[in-house]
Amino acid sequence: MNVKSWAFAALAASVVLGATGCESSPAAQATRTPIPSAAPASPGTAPASAQPGEQPANPPQPQPNPARDTVAPPAASVPVDQKEPAPAPPVDQAPNGSGHGLCFDSNSQLARNAVGRLAPNAGGYPWVILEASNDPIEAGCDGVLSWMLVDWDGSHPGYHVLFFTNGQYLGTATSKYYGYTTVLGKTRNTVSVQYRWVTPQDALCCPSGGPTVVTYTLNGTTVTAQGQFPPNPDK
Repeated sequence: MNVKSWAFAALAASVVLGATGCESSPAAQATRTPIPSAAPASPGTAPASAQPGEQPANPPQPQPNPARDTVAPPAASVPVDQKEPAPAPPVDQAPNGSGHGLCFDSNSQLARNAVGRLAPNAGGYPWVILEASNDPIEAGCDGVLSWMLVDWDGSHPGYHVLFFTNGQYLGTATSKYYGYTTVLGKTRNTVSVQYRWVTPQDALCCPSGGPTVVTYTLNGTTVTAQGQFPPNPDK
């Protein structure tokens, strides 16, 4: 009887020691994190200090920096020296006898009047306008020597070269008409004319005299000639 009671008491003591050992084991302990109360603080209660990692309810606002935020005054404008554009050179007024963009137009009344002033030719044929210079008005007509070539409508005709400037008829290159006359070219104030002529042994188709070139130059309203003229056709 006493032996059984002692054995029972020893078994009970070992159970109690086992339970105590389980509770004191570090691996079985749970970590408890305190949860702040969501209840609002009563009036007059000082706000609790913020816990680490929490944002304050009313974070401080950045204060303006006078030195940085001051608006700089606008830069003073610098006057720019703007030069007025140079006026365009005046365009010459189209002279009398001009047309089709040319200083002298062979279809003009000035041209027809000049032809009407020519002396009759030996055959009594009417004078016919063949060609003329083509000086453009846009290049200016002041000081331009224009020309017009006429002949008669017949076999082996004679030719006259007529000169004009600034709407004025100046006259013919020679006092007498010549055969085999060609205008070679011109500058603004000069005209070059080539002459050929027949000799006593030549057929009318094939002149052997010349060629010679005469250059006519405008000086104001006067034309001067430089070069060799053909022989007098009346001799």
